[in-house]
Amino acid sequence: MRLLAATDFALRTLVRLAASPSRLASTDVLAREIGVPRNHVHKVVQSLSEAGFVATTRGNGGGVRLARPAESVTLGEVVRWFERDQAMVECFRADGGACPLDVRCRLKKALGSAGERYFEELDRTTLAECAGIA
Repeated sequence: MRLLAATDFALRTLVRLAASPSRLASTDVLAREIGVPRNHVHKVVQSLSEAGFVATTRGNGGGVRLARPAESVTLGEVVRWFERDQAMVECFRADGGACPLDVRCRLKKALGSAGERYFEELDRTTLAECAGIA
């Protein structure tokens, strides 16, 4: 399975924040430390904030920090948030897609089952574990 670049950047950002939970980090610092352009980090942080994963403080001395303890955030939650508009295959689209095999195809069931197991695994892993603090 391939993740969107934004999902990758979000996971990197969160793991970095989990490693230093008491320290605010600016998007400039985060960009430098996780090796991602600042404008991408800024967009990811906005989405992370919208989802309630991070809290932001504006102005001098401001920055980003985790909004919840790293032990309470799973990779599954984050990946679901960032990949929410991505269908694994066409027949998984909200509108059903245009696949002519949909009525007799068993691929959808197999991929759906594999996707469920994928997220079950991600749901077992926390940011704290990824940051090496658990």
